[in-house]
Amino acid sequence: MSQELFDWVLLLGRWVHITVAVTWIGTSIFFMWLDRTLEVNEQSQRDGHVGELWMVHGGGFYHVEKMLMGPTKVPESLHWFKWESYWTWMSGTFLVGMIFYTGGGTFLLDSSVSDLTYVQGVMLGLFSLIGSWFFYDFLWERKLTREKPIIGHILTLAWFVGMSYILCKTLSGRAAYIHIGGMLGTWMTANVFMRIIPRQEKMVEASKSGTPVNKEWAKNAKNRSTHNTYFTLPVIFIMLSNHFPATYGHELNWLVLLMISASGAAVREYFVVRVQNKGRANKFAVLGFVLLLLTIVVSTDSQSDEGVVADHETHVVEEKKVVETEIVKEVVETKAAVVAAIDEKTSTLFGVIKFDGVAPKGKKLRLPRACAKQHKGDVYSNEIIVNSGKLKNVLVRITKGLEGRTFSDIPKAEVELDQKGCIYSPRVVGARVGQKVTFINSDPIFHNVKSITKVNKKFNAAMPRKNQRLVRTFKKPELFLQAKCSVHPWMGAYVAILDHPFFSISNSKGEFKIKDLPHGDYTVEVWHESLGTQTKTFTLGEGKLPNLDFTFKKL
Repeated sequence: MSQELFDWVLLLGRWVHITVAVTWIGTSIFFMWLDRTLEVNEQSQRDGHVGELWMVHGGGFYHVEKMLMGPTKVPESLHWFKWESYWTWMSGTFLVGMIFYTGGGTFLLDSSVSDLTYVQGVMLGLFSLIGSWFFYDFLWERKLTREKPIIGHILTLAWFVGMSYILCKTLSGRAAYIHIGGMLGTWMTANVFMRIIPRQEKMVEASKSGTPVNKEWAKNAKNRSTHNTYFTLPVIFIMLSNHFPATYGHELNWLVLLMISASGAAVREYFVVRVQNKGRANKFAVLGFVLLLLTIVVSTDSQSDEGVVADHETHVVEEKKVVETEIVKEVVETKAAVVAAIDEKTSTLFGVIKFDGVAPKGKKLRLPRACAKQHKGDVYSNEIIVNSGKLKNVLVRITKGLEGRTFSDIPKAEVELDQKGCIYSPRVVGARVGQKVTFINSDPIFHNVKSITKVNKKFNAAMPRKNQRLVRTFKKPELFLQAKCSVHPWMGAYVAILDHPFFSISNSKGEFKIKDLPHGDYTVEVWHESLGTQTKTFTLGEGKLPNLDFTFKKL
């Protein structure tokens, strides 16, 4: 299937899914409200009368009366609310399969999260969607949970927490969220298909035959229906979060999901009981608001922009105000640097990074059409790039021999990382501490930049516009800060942040060059993300240019 046709299939699938989901959730919310708004008509002479309600809509009055099964004769024309649920689940399952289980799991897996294989990821996803129903249903069919529902609530919540944590630590953030939503959706639809409708059918048949209606059937069906209404707001949030990588792309994405879900359930409780118990409703409204506020605090505090440069969409020329003492300091440092340059002899290092053997092909990617059309033919992940036996994207740096030296000559040139064709280019860059690093979105689709770092400030910034630029500086050395796109989990790049200028990245010919290294004894290290590291010690002096060629093999 061509990517263009594939995108159309996804679009139409989403259209169907949202349409039927709106009708299902709407009827669920309506009937929960209706049950709690009915008023008993003391003048009613009809057996089985529970309550009634008058409504106005569309230029007319609606009179709704609820009757118990058994005493009430079954109407000839009876409407069942079930296909909205079935079609929501079928269309949602179709979308999950098309998005996450095709293309070798391009959207399903994220190498920065776990080393799960495609088959393992699919099996885990299917278990969350289908297997979890058997736990949930077994739990709520027990006599213990029927008599003591609080036990069922605690165990269901524990399962939800556990699955949220496990999926967020194994699948891509986007896949984890959607699978949790799919898990709840499966519970909701299976409640309708396996428990609510079959028991209502038995009750209808009993009413038709004049036999007593088992009240436990009605109680159980109502209980499952009540479960469904509390699942609705978390599921809606998960559907919306697909467009907001600040949620599923957060380092604590599992906690964000749990807190938002709890907030949604609390808000739902407010709407369920506000007519009959305003005091309880108000307490849950406050609880929902507090949980939402805490979620915002949690999701923003750890990703503060303190210590980094603000976002820029274009290059801005900054005017620098330098006080007199700073001018004096700069002059002194410049003179010292000139003297050092005169007294200290330097040389430039050259070398080639080679690859021995057949280069492994990356994982085949299924890209969005806007990105796929920027490439010729199939597109593969770019962890290992070999051209004629020469290895690209290897970091070469001096690790020993510079002790006691400081380097304050921070380059003014920006280091650029471009998101182009849904691939980071280049894959590996080096930057000095304090040097500007610019992230660019050259694609006409939504990307984000999420940093994975242990010592520098974290950030997770949306980049929805083409040619948008995001500038950051980093205060501490680090090997490595990783840049990821949470929307497209195969996209990643490495930023080496160093406190000296003696490093290089091998080019497409495997070549690297380190300029103006003072003569002396050194250790050099070469690093590749998939192939590991190698080191050499050497002496640099007059007429001494060491052989710094390295050869990697597939591990």
